[in-house]
Amino acid sequence: MKKRLNGFSLIEALIATVILGVLLAAILGPIGNLFRMTKSTQQQLDNSTLAQQTAERILNAWQNPARFDQACIDLGATPLPAGVSVTVRPLDPDATPTGAAAPLANCPAPVASAPIKRLHVVADAGGPKAEVVLDVGRPGGGP
Repeated sequence: MKKRLNGFSLIEALIATVILGVLLAAILGPIGNLFRMTKSTQQQLDNSTLAQQTAERILNAWQNPARFDQACIDLGATPLPAGVSVTVRPLDPDATPTGAAAPLANCPAPVASAPIKRLHVVADAGGPKAEVVLDVGRPGGGP
């Protein structure tokens, strides 16, 4: 019987292929998880940004004391973004709740004056939801 001096046998080639496959799976598995985590993190960041932008929009509208007293903004001109909900809760000067939380109203709304209002914005436009909670004092500090 003649011995081969160069090249690989079929068994050696199969074993090398299996080892290469195991190594690739070990390397590529965590990379796939990294891409999934990146997508989830991006969705959470998008929701956080949306909640913060909505809160800033409301705070800007509430620079007008009448809008603050009514706990409203002009939703007819620019409605809230999809996936965003906002509630407002009146607080006393010690930041103790004095009433139930109510959805943000479209102006004009009944006057429900309170020196402080708790603004709760929730953005849930896909992925992990984000919440922003702010206690907002009446502009000018008046009653």
